[in-house]
Amino acid sequence: MYQKYTVDDVKKSSARKLFNVISTFAGGGGSSTGYRLAGGNIIAINEFVEEAIKTYSTNFPDTKIIPGDIKKLTAKDFLDTAGLKSGELDILDGSPPCSAFSVAGKREKGWAGYVTDTRKSYFDDDGNIVEDGDVEVQEGIKKYSDGKTVEAIEDLFLEFIRIAKEIKPKVIVAENVKGITFGEAKGKLYEFVNSFEKIGYQVTYQVLNAADFGVPQARERTLFVCVRDDVCDALNLNFLNIHSTVFPNITHHKHISLREAIEDIENDPNELKDLYDYVQNGFQKDWITKLPFNPTRHTKPSDKEFREWNPKASCFNMIRPCPDLPCPTLTQRGQQKSVSGVFHFAENRKFTIKELKRIMSLPEDFVLTGTFDQQAERIGRMVCPPVTKALSESIYTNVLKPYNDRHNS
Repeated sequence: MYQKYTVDDVKKSSARKLFNVISTFAGGGGSSTGYRLAGGNIIAINEFVEEAIKTYSTNFPDTKIIPGDIKKLTAKDFLDTAGLKSGELDILDGSPPCSAFSVAGKREKGWAGYVTDTRKSYFDDDGNIVEDGDVEVQEGIKKYSDGKTVEAIEDLFLEFIRIAKEIKPKVIVAENVKGITFGEAKGKLYEFVNSFEKIGYQVTYQVLNAADFGVPQARERTLFVCVRDDVCDALNLNFLNIHSTVFPNITHHKHISLREAIEDIENDPNELKDLYDYVQNGFQKDWITKLPFNPTRHTKPSDKEFREWNPKASCFNMIRPCPDLPCPTLTQRGQQKSVSGVFHFAENRKFTIKELKRIMSLPEDFVLTGTFDQQAERIGRMVCPPVTKALSESIYTNVLKPYNDRHNS
């Protein structure tokens, strides 16, 4: 059964202050919500997109926010804001985006440039960022729905590690797409693992499916967990047992279906009309209306059975989902009005914001600011709160609590 909850529930759980967290690339607060549900105290966050900051501060107005580009910030900025010394922080969280992780080298919508950067970025033995090689063309530029852009986006993961090196948290949690674990992108994965190790951490990673933790969405993401060397030594953690120690067990072997999650929602009639009208007046009508309602599997216009009217297998990103399965992955672009994405299973429209919140397992009264597209983007970029909750509960129980109990006794 889908579990509803509120922002007040989140704040009450966070009031336990079992462990503290600084979150970078915090977005609208998806991962922060999960840490709070696990009893975590978010003492400071960093985000540079103004609309994301508005969303975050609307829901969690008491959280200290460090605005701006992480490249222009120092560890001291974070520590001073949090009121901590180096080494005292429990968890440093971050989900740095990286252009190199797109599958099969495909150019993604939302990029003004394409990455053919031949530089190799890494940490040397002293923990300094080193870049060898030349830039053949301009690095990719990531666009956000409010017009903000990020240049040299591949460097952001290393900027995150640069901050971690000085903050020296007991545990680092980093999230990225599943695609980093295979193909050419796996070289970047090993690079990041080596970089974490060079700054004094034991590293493990795993692809987690949000549907395994009660989210009505089959959203797979790679989670890195890095435990500081001295913490590992104190708890007898090593490469043989760290993985089984930090990662949580599956909480929902029976997945929650899309229908079960959203069937009782009362939507705003004006929002429904706007979403219907957008489809009727654009290119989407010619494609989505040919897909059957309530399919028994997730269906696309590019599927083989539709080749008679779609011989080129176009619109492979448009999906009519099966209502009896978890929703396919929501993306930051896909749920905006003007592009292909996941549509409603029984209506010719995109999901409403209320429905998107349920599919991402956000609090019922979680407020998203900005236009429809900005709200949809915020949701599509989030880490599902139940995933962060389960992971941080495991980290607290098996690492932070026993270490802090020994250290403080």
